[in-house]
Amino acid sequence: MTEYISGKGSTSLAKKHGISNDSIVLNWVHRFNRYGIEGLRLRFIDQEYSSQFKVDVLNWRKQNRASLPITALHFNLSSPQYELAVGTSF
Repeated sequence: MTEYISGKGSTSLAKKHGISNDSIVLNWVHRFNRYGIEGLRLRFIDQEYSSQFKVDVLNWRKQNRASLPITALHFNLSSPQYELAVGTSF
């Protein structure tokens, strides 16, 4: 975070730290800005969610025409690629 805040771009940071895609860095920045350090803590991907929570998430995503990463950020889900994909823990 400190490198990004000091002005280094997400692309150069991704290359420097061996991260495959700069959007991962940007996702971390957005999570930090919204939830602070707690937004960056590791969580278990196999977390169980209630049926009502799943419906709420899907309805919010549809009503807001939001992407998976934006929806995950809104609901503080750590891995949009896994938690919101059909057939996974979500």
